[in-house]
Amino acid sequence: MPEALPVTAADVDDAADRIESVVRRTPLQRNARLSAQYGLDVYLKREDLQVVRSYKIRGAYNLIAQLDASERAAGVACASAGNHAQGVALSCRSLGIAGQIFLPRNTPRQKRDRIRVLGGAYVTLNLVGNTYDQAATAATEYAQDTGATLVPPFDDARTIAGQGTVAKEIAAQMVRQPDYVVVPVGGGGLIAGMAAWGSTRLSGTKLLGVEPAGAPSMQAAIAAGTPVLVPDIDPFVDGAAVGQI
Repeated sequence: MPEALPVTAADVDDAADRIESVVRRTPLQRNARLSAQYGLDVYLKREDLQVVRSYKIRGAYNLIAQLDASERAAGVACASAGNHAQGVALSCRSLGIAGQIFLPRNTPRQKRDRIRVLGGAYVTLNLVGNTYDQAATAATEYAQDTGATLVPPFDDARTIAGQGTVAKEIAAQMVRQPDYVVVPVGGGGLIAGMAAWGSTRLSGTKLLGVEPAGAPSMQAAIAAGTPVLVPDIDPFVDGAAVGQI
């Protein structure tokens, strides 16, 4: 994996140009119900309308498109619970690169079938273990053994820059600068990329990260000043944790 480097707004701008031919410019739609409920103008960025049904194509394609000829020949590998894999699969087919995709065995069949459709003959699915961590270990070992490039779902500057293009699109679609942008947080790639671009291009906008109350990894990382292990995860806790960056 390349050395981690800060992601800049210029990196996000470059990513936007790089992914333009593959990634859809999704609508930014005012939601009447939420706007009335909160007395605000609430807009939804419809990344569910991407071909892969999420923003994950942005980071995956931005990373894979930058590989040189020898790296492309060696192929790529990734681990995913389903969404990232769809982005990698479409990127592999679009760029003509072989991809090995590692999924937990309990990944829903609908997602597995969708990955196969998106990647076609360019991707091979490997079902490993019952958790994402087990699949990630298998993908990392495969990359180390074969020389394939590992395509992380969030922990890579190229992935982060690609995800950050969501912020650039939002800014172009708004009539005025938004007061707040609320971002779901899992691994943190989306909010990291949006913060990298927004910190200089939307300096008057507050970025709020929202995560499950039962898995507050962002809250813990902000408090510690570095990523930390959250030992107790309870996906059934009701509510959300919110942090501002």
